[in-house]
Amino acid sequence: MSLMEQLSDTLVSQLSGAAARKTGLDQNAAASLMPLAVAALMGGLKKNTTSDNGAAALASALDHHDGGLLNNLQRVQDDDVMADGTKILGHILGGRQGVTERALAKTSGADSAQVKQLLAMAAPVLLGALGKQKREQGLGAGDLAALITQERQTLSDRAPREVGGLMQFFDADGDGDIQDDLVAQAGKSLLGGLFGKR
Repeated sequence: MSLMEQLSDTLVSQLSGAAARKTGLDQNAAASLMPLAVAALMGGLKKNTTSDNGAAALASALDHHDGGLLNNLQRVQDDDVMADGTKILGHILGGRQGVTERALAKTSGADSAQVKQLLAMAAPVLLGALGKQKREQGLGAGDLAALITQERQTLSDRAPREVGGLMQFFDADGDGDIQDDLVAQAGKSLLGGLFGKR
């Protein structure tokens, strides 16, 4: 099982209840959105690390994320961690943050504010997982870029229909809006579980 699959499973099993309470979403909806949040964030990281400068910036940022948060995941709902998560979203998604939130909201029936909160909970956990890998394996900027590329491919391979349009959006050069056919293509299948039902 890949790092992102493990992370998504952990988020679903341990944080769905907290995410539901924080966002006001139904717990099942929160659980379904967690893997999509990871996929969206991975798409943003993949886009950012295609350049040497972007990969170096991520490597530097991960020095402040050692994975300690993974030992106490309930902290992600604390105001200070959520505030950090909101800042991370801006760095990872950039100008695509709003349109990403709207696309996920449209496919899930949530509103954009709820999706933003859920993304803000997932972002510090994702960086914590990558930071732990960086520290334990001595990964440099290039190694991190390769890891993210590999993990992103795993996401696409495991659920191409669900995340294909989202990943294509992040792979594109422009910062234009996600086309309506992204939602038509994915539809309710997004809520079927990114990695299938276990």
